[in-house]
Amino acid sequence: MPYISLYRKYRSQTFDDVIGQDHVVRTIRNAIKAGRIGQGYLFCGSRGTGKTTVARLIAKALNCLSSDGPTPDPCNQCEACLAITEGNAVDVVEMDAASNRGVDDVDALRDGVKYPPMQLRYKVYIIDEAHQLSATAKDAFLKTLEEPPPHAVFILATTEAQKIPITIRSRCQQFDFRRGTADEIGGRLMHVVHGEGATIDDDAVELVARAANGSYRDSLSLLEQVMAYTDGQITTKDVYTVLGAVDEDVLLEMGDVLASTDTAAAFAIADRLLRQGKDVRELLKSAANHFRDVLTLKVGADTRHKDDERWRAQAENLSQERLVSIISTLAGAEKDLKWNEQHRLGLEMALLRAMIRPKEPAVQTHVVMESAPVTRRVEPAAETPRPAHTEPKKAAPVVVEPVAEVTPEPVDGIVESSDVTLGDLQRGWPKVLKHIQKILKQPNISACAQQGQPISLSGTVVTLGFTKKWDFHRTRVEQGTEWVERGIWDVLGAKLKVRTTLVEEQAAPMGRGLGDGGSAEPNEPIQHPLMNDVLTMFDGEVVDHDIDPWEGQT
Repeated sequence: MPYISLYRKYRSQTFDDVIGQDHVVRTIRNAIKAGRIGQGYLFCGSRGTGKTTVARLIAKALNCLSSDGPTPDPCNQCEACLAITEGNAVDVVEMDAASNRGVDDVDALRDGVKYPPMQLRYKVYIIDEAHQLSATAKDAFLKTLEEPPPHAVFILATTEAQKIPITIRSRCQQFDFRRGTADEIGGRLMHVVHGEGATIDDDAVELVARAANGSYRDSLSLLEQVMAYTDGQITTKDVYTVLGAVDEDVLLEMGDVLASTDTAAAFAIADRLLRQGKDVRELLKSAANHFRDVLTLKVGADTRHKDDERWRAQAENLSQERLVSIISTLAGAEKDLKWNEQHRLGLEMALLRAMIRPKEPAVQTHVVMESAPVTRRVEPAAETPRPAHTEPKKAAPVVVEPVAEVTPEPVDGIVESSDVTLGDLQRGWPKVLKHIQKILKQPNISACAQQGQPISLSGTVVTLGFTKKWDFHRTRVEQGTEWVERGIWDVLGAKLKVRTTLVEEQAAPMGRGLGDGGSAEPNEPIQHPLMNDVLTMFDGEVVDHDIDPWEGQT
């Protein structure tokens, strides 16, 4: 007797056998029981989720000879059920649209629909990968699908529902098949293993179920490989060997390396795994999944490893931010290697990038409440006016008003300050705008904010200046300052509050010296963004550059 693959041997033969698609099965069974049989069905979902299996069960339910009409519980013993199970029923036509996608194929189908079934009650047409039909074939199929004869039922299965025209979808009852969970697939695997007279470790079942990525068919194919490798007793080590996955001990060791700053250890573990012949993409995929498990353990979403001291230690050593950064780095590297043959280099660089700590903002010990009065420096009247962003000379007398006492507890209204300068803001402003547009997905806020510029920085409040011409844009930015604040935080690492103000026309260019939202003097020169840093570093001041060097000379 020829060997039959596990996914064919253990294909569900009744609606009760179908796992993980209760929302589909219950609806179809109730419709058949009530005699509300649709003329067209559209089954959508990823591979291996049971679309074709359920389509064949519908064919059985409509044609089972154990009752006088359609039944939600086919017997699987009558001539019709056996013929459909074996694929010999002449009135159940399965068509692969991937290889029969032209108008001629659809025309042949339309010609056959006109004639009544030869043996069964209904003619059932199962069109697999229906999205592969050509555009003209889909158009030719529309009329038949809209007004089919009463003895015909069409079932379209597809993995890409978005490629099915709305004209076809509106003529069908659409059912979305979901991927199986690890528990659902694991239960099915245990059933198959016991049916084959074998044994398997619980951890091995979980590994196979997770490697299947939600596909019941893939899980049985993987199980078949593992069973061929073993003698009937399947261990976790066997699954690691057959699937090419990385052992848990190695993944835990990798986690310890990434939690440290030992760069040499990262190169050493990469070299050892490559010498063992590990596939780099599978290695990165396994590592990303491992750190995902560590993250779920840390936040309390998974209790499988709560009693394992190694797992708990690793979860304690890595913060949530580090774990998210590591997962993103490893997953991105695995994706990039799809187009890159330098796998050793890709693995080493991925490990080194994963060792880098996420950038944390520089937080000072003092915090300022927005509503609290702040210290003001009053310049002597005889002094030459300076730009608002420069510090006065140390020798200059100042009058200091008392500052309200502020407690450092994190309460509402308190904002962390940063060591970012006005020059930093002005230089980084284009990057902030691009970040708001591309990363934060707020192109309208970015476009409006582009008409303004940072003109002053007082404590933790940055003021954006807009001319009267752009008052509408200023209002729009004022309504969405949280996006600008988020952009400054992401790009410059500074937690600042954003305010807006109107300025005179001559104050519009970047860097004009504006005092806390005020306007500049008409003859005040444009300030270079680096000038503020220079003045701060050398305790300097701006002098008048408009003196004529030839004055007084003959």
